[in-house]
Amino acid sequence: MMERLLDTRAAAGFLNVSEMTIRRWTNSGKLKCYRVGGKRERRFYLSDLEAYLREPKNPALKPLGLKGRKVPDGSHMTHFYSGREDSFEVSIPYLLEGIKQGEALLAVMPPDRSRSLRGSMERQGYPVGDWLETGRLTLSAGMYSPEEMIRYLVEFALNTNGFRMLGDMFWTVQNGWDLKALSVLEKAPDRMPPIENGLLLCQYGLDDFSGATIMMAAEWHRQTIYKGRLTESPYYAR
Repeated sequence: MMERLLDTRAAAGFLNVSEMTIRRWTNSGKLKCYRVGGKRERRFYLSDLEAYLREPKNPALKPLGLKGRKVPDGSHMTHFYSGREDSFEVSIPYLLEGIKQGEALLAVMPPDRSRSLRGSMERQGYPVGDWLETGRLTLSAGMYSPEEMIRYLVEFALNTNGFRMLGDMFWTVQNGWDLKALSVLEKAPDRMPPIENGLLLCQYGLDDFSGATIMMAAEWHRQTIYKGRLTESPYYAR
């Protein structure tokens, strides 16, 4: 008897992940699927899903772009910086590594900081204009609520086969967010299915935020970058 094909919802239920994760795994080739009908909908054989569960799962490491350091795929990190130069010493190599890896880049920051970042990279000879035109790099000033921003980030990630996000979190201040709203956004990655083939780096200027906000950031990011050093946060709260 021919084996029955499962749809995306059934496959997600069998593997105990979200439908979003199933779509990302099939887009990257990590999970085998078949396309059926005029809408090319995903379908799965149970035997393929069982085979996937039996495969050894070693966490992949992704290059960060900083002194040869690598972090686990899906890492949600924070960088505490003092001044624009300190910010760019991390953000620019991080983004350039994403270009090198063929990832889609998303930088979320206030418009004046986006212009400053772009200008700094162009002075170093990088074709930022070309990256923007081809969609390799997207610049955003952020949304006006955590729910809107989470949907935007999820949609961005789903439309790539590999992504790297950078956020200078001062954009939340300019968009009128309080600490409670910012906490909702920062907690979201830990309350969602694991990120696949992606990295998230949130930057906090020490002159821009209160001590309470900085502690919140330390609690909701597993890795912390400060003064060029990448460490596991001792305050990580998950």
